[in-house]
Amino acid sequence: MSATACDGNGMASQAGSRNQAGSRNQAGGGMLGVVAAIGVILALVQGTVFYQSRGSSAFLGSEKNKILAMQMAEAGVEENIADIGTRRTLANPGMSDFPTHVDKILEGGKYSSSLTALNFGANGDTIDLVSTGFVGKASHTVKARLRLRKHLDTAMSATPLIEPETTYTVSPVTVPDTIRTVTPPPSPASMPALTSTPAYTACMGGAAPKCNVCHLPSSPSPAGRMVLNMAKFLIAAHNGHIGDYVSTDGTCDLYDTTYANAITFHTKLDSVMSIASVTSYDSSVVVDTLIKVQILSWK
Repeated sequence: MSATACDGNGMASQAGSRNQAGSRNQAGGGMLGVVAAIGVILALVQGTVFYQSRGSSAFLGSEKNKILAMQMAEAGVEENIADIGTRRTLANPGMSDFPTHVDKILEGGKYSSSLTALNFGANGDTIDLVSTGFVGKASHTVKARLRLRKHLDTAMSATPLIEPETTYTVSPVTVPDTIRTVTPPPSPASMPALTSTPAYTACMGGAAPKCNVCHLPSSPSPAGRMVLNMAKFLIAAHNGHIGDYVSTDGTCDLYDTTYANAITFHTKLDSVMSIASVTSYDSSVVVDTLIKVQILSWK
């Protein structure tokens, strides 16, 4: 009885242990399932967040390009208004979608624009301006209605003129003067006696047997005068001839008219002319027609 009881108790104890181990295995399996489910959920959440992030970046980039495209279009309107105001672009009746700029490059994008004429009159012209900006794949169009009014603009214009200018400079200078002196010959009657001259004395005291005598054949006129080479003892015979004299140079040059030049200096004022090119300016009035641009609408 006791052995049987012991066996029964032992079997019961082993069965209890197996049941406890099974329960633990089941609990562990349940936890693995929960962890796997959480992992799947986290993966799905992360994928959704990543997709939303990529979608947000693309959306922001697209919106940014739209804003930039609008700025390109507005810049095109402003440039066209400036061109019209300075008459680089002329609006004419009959214009319809007339292109003013095609794919004009600006920093960050480009734009194209066109004009359409609506009404032309004495009080002003009305046109439609369309400008489309492009940035990447984004585009934006701005439409502006403009009224153009003409007015006269008056401006002074200076024209340079190059002209010769003559100036005179006055300064004192010293210049020479030549004075010509004319000495007439002496009259034969005023001549001293032949034998009383130093030339006669020198002739008589000289070693030469002859001396030269200037003789006036038609005395007392010096016309036809001549030089005679005479022996010394014959010279005294000419003492009574008026105007005869002993010549020391073999000529009758005492009866020649003599000329002498004397140079003197004096100071006078001298003017020097100089010609230089001088630039002067001539002013003139320039009348031009300008355009005032009034914006009627912008959309």
